[in-house]
Amino acid sequence: MTTISCVYLAMSGLSGVAVSQTAAPAQTDGYEPPQFRVVIETAPPALEPGSAIRLAVDGDFAPYSFVSASGGPAGLSVELALAACAELKAACTVAARSYDDLIPALRRGEVDVVVTGPRLTEESLREAAMTRPYFRIMGRFAVQSGSPLKTADAASLASRRIGVVKDTVHAQWLSAYFENSEIVPFETATAAGDALRTGGIDTLFGDNLAMIYWVSGQASGQCCRLLDGAFSDFDHFSRNLAFLVRRDRPELRSAFDYGLDMAQ
Repeated sequence: MTTISCVYLAMSGLSGVAVSQTAAPAQTDGYEPPQFRVVIETAPPALEPGSAIRLAVDGDFAPYSFVSASGGPAGLSVELALAACAELKAACTVAARSYDDLIPALRRGEVDVVVTGPRLTEESLREAAMTRPYFRIMGRFAVQSGSPLKTADAASLASRRIGVVKDTVHAQWLSAYFENSEIVPFETATAAGDALRTGGIDTLFGDNLAMIYWVSGQASGQCCRLLDGAFSDFDHFSRNLAFLVRRDRPELRSAFDYGLDMAQ
């Protein structure tokens, strides 16, 4: 399995509130998100080798896409898109744009494929054709490694201090469903992580991938572990990610579905 394959998710039938997706690993190393994209055996697309394809990503959507310190686009979805391009033997370029300009740029023909950014709504799908979803955004709790907490349901976390970045969809979800817990808001994810690491809060809730990377990375100092499984709630933080393709380039949709499948 490649490192790229670890970020593959697609529609898995989950819906509703606080649906636990997977059991938490027993150690802090090697956490991987579940894989839900079903590979469909298809023939290689009729795309000329070396075809020039212009990709666009949201420049402020970490860890999926963002502008790196060097000024270029980076992130998990960027790596995934380039891996698909390699499978297609296509000459792809990637540019970061503002969220508000992604669909208009696609409509104007300035880009061929939007990799991250727009939500999959009736409006966006009138403007573009979508690939099969490659990822589902979910939420996750983390606790200190020595915490006695075993599960992340509302009853288990009653009266516990739950940290979250304020004014986010994750904060809204906690307010809706964990009213018997003490919700502790933080200005930044860094401040929230530091509070968990130093014992200022009992648990931390945020984006599933962000929690995995933080727990396994240097910033946490190996202090903590994931609690329970990932949570999906489409009314708040969950969304499926897919590539959006120009409607006048239908061959690109089938090409990238093939490329995403083969990149595993």
